[in-house]
Amino acid sequence: MNLTRLEKAVVQRKFIRYCIKVLDGEALNYLDEMDKIWEREINFSELREEILDGFCSYDEFMKIRYFQIMGMEVPVKDEAISEALYRLPEKKRKIILMSYFLDMSDAEIAREMKCSTSGVRWNFQEMIARAGYSCKEDLIAAALESKLIVTTLK
Repeated sequence: MNLTRLEKAVVQRKFIRYCIKVLDGEALNYLDEMDKIWEREINFSELREEILDGFCSYDEFMKIRYFQIMGMEVPVKDEAISEALYRLPEKKRKIILMSYFLDMSDAEIAREMKCSTSGVRWNFQEMIARAGYSCKEDLIAAALESKLIVTTLK
């Protein structure tokens, strides 16, 4: 079938017009579909922090180090603190664990360690001095500043 030049141009224009109609229809279908998706979905940036926290999980079993004290396992989640505790001699480690993690008084610690309360205080002072602080309050202030300790005091 031989077409003249004019007939070929007409066929070509009809085909182009048909392609444009099909592509316009597909574009409209795509936009309609995107509108439906946008109605059902929300951006992460629009979600509250509490909701975002529910979308993830943290493997904490790798980070927690347990220390044995008085027949109990005391979990320490912070790696820096657990490493520092691990490096301490056992007696000093026990004193810190009993004081800060088991919330025991100096007298209770002394009773458990079979030493005097002044011995407990002396060990505290020695550890504080070795850490480069002049008193317990300076050490606590530094820990608060570096967010090793979180407090609810205002």
